[in-house]
Amino acid sequence: MSKVDKEWFEKWREYFLTWYDEGGVDEKVREAVEFSKPYLNEGVISVSGGKDSMTMLHIIVNNCRRDIEIFHWDHGPALMPREVENEIIRGILTVASNAKKIIIRKYSLGDSERARVDWKLWYEEFFNTLRSLNYKYHLLGIRAEESSRREARGRVVHRKHWVEVHPIYYFTWRDIWSYIFKHNVPIPSFYYKYAKLLGWDKVRLVTFFDREFEKYGSTQVNGVLMWRWRRGDLFA
Repeated sequence: MSKVDKEWFEKWREYFLTWYDEGGVDEKVREAVEFSKPYLNEGVISVSGGKDSMTMLHIIVNNCRRDIEIFHWDHGPALMPREVENEIIRGILTVASNAKKIIIRKYSLGDSERARVDWKLWYEEFFNTLRSLNYKYHLLGIRAEESSRREARGRVVHRKHWVEVHPIYYFTWRDIWSYIFKHNVPIPSFYYKYAKLLGWDKVRLVTFFDREFEKYGSTQVNGVLMWRWRRGDLFA
């Protein structure tokens, strides 16, 4: 990291640590913990490895219970470079070292170029996988602030085969980053590259190079920061 990058990073780090107290993040953490408790006995913590789900996981593990059950979906190398996926797994294992169970399922088409084109098949397999896990509750790191669609869904969503629960629903992007800096939550390192390019409020974990997110410019951004994974034969 260059001197300029370090100065930029430290400036924002100081800002988020200050926000932790000014924004009343501890109070939001306590509320999220109390909200989560009724769902843990029959529930699974769904962790993508992104900043929101890792914050949720860290909050539950350190303030509620450690012997939790975790589900992680591996998109496969066509959509998630192995370097990033390996960081995600290390982060989960670091935060939840005493987890009762960690379930990892990999997208069956994730090794092929087709995964970058036919994203509807991804959704079909993903939701069928969730159903097969047979949990009553799925706890996700979804936040209302992310989009009007997510805000409209509410904090508890009753789906056909399970109930979707959002413990950190009322956290803002400032709350998330302040918690990460305060507690040294491990997240993929590309976040910090993206933050400087897009802004801390916009950076998020999405799959790489697939057409679903083209309208957000994700393929162009990935082509700048993750250019060596753009070619279909560089999945390793």
